[in-house]
Amino acid sequence: MNRKHFGDQRDLFKFDLVRHIMKSLPGLTSFTFIPMLTETDAKNDTDRGTKKDMEKAVKIGKAGSQNFNLLQHVSRLQEIDSDLEYARSLCHYFKNENILMDILHPHSFTHKEREKYFNSIFSDFPKKSLVFLDPDIGLEESKPDQRHLLLDEVKMIYDHLDAESVLLIYQHFPRKVHADYIRQRCSQLSELTGSSPLTITDNEILFFICTKTPRMQERLEMVLESYANSYPALCSHTCR
Repeated sequence: MNRKHFGDQRDLFKFDLVRHIMKSLPGLTSFTFIPMLTETDAKNDTDRGTKKDMEKAVKIGKAGSQNFNLLQHVSRLQEIDSDLEYARSLCHYFKNENILMDILHPHSFTHKEREKYFNSIFSDFPKKSLVFLDPDIGLEESKPDQRHLLLDEVKMIYDHLDAESVLLIYQHFPRKVHADYIRQRCSQLSELTGSSPLTITDNEILFFICTKTPRMQERLEMVLESYANSYPALCSHTCR
């Protein structure tokens, strides 16, 4: 993710979805956030439309807008200009929700040092956790840079998951037919993981969810369907 988007409506959707999954699946003992923070030139680069966009999100009922506590918290995130402070603030929110949060490598992510970045998280990799990868844009394209997550990295993370953990991946929609794009990416992820990825989207951003067991898959299908039913703009789907 990019620092200039701290506290925008994407954060609202991201962390409300995380909360819903964690509350719905008590077997998950922690939420593990891998932020992949990319550099911005200065705090002045903060998206000036963030506050206005948030007001619009509430007005039209975007995902997360029913979560009053998170709305307040996300608004405060807009004032933060420190990675460490952002991490602490998120941990504080989830602590108040009785959710244990761990942020792995809350430092700058660069294309040149991506191997070092990911290797550093494997020494103390969590178990029974919702592991959230948050690239600035999403999965790799023909010419990936620091804004992308490589498919090889997805494979590495997935292989480190234990059977009770869940992998969540952020994706911004490219300028392609959305249904076609989802099918393409689901096919790639299915080939990589041997699982049937789940998706949930508001037609602007998309989340891929990968599991390791049929039991967890079935439970997550119900969890995502329940969440999607809470917000008219959301759609959940199982890729088969």
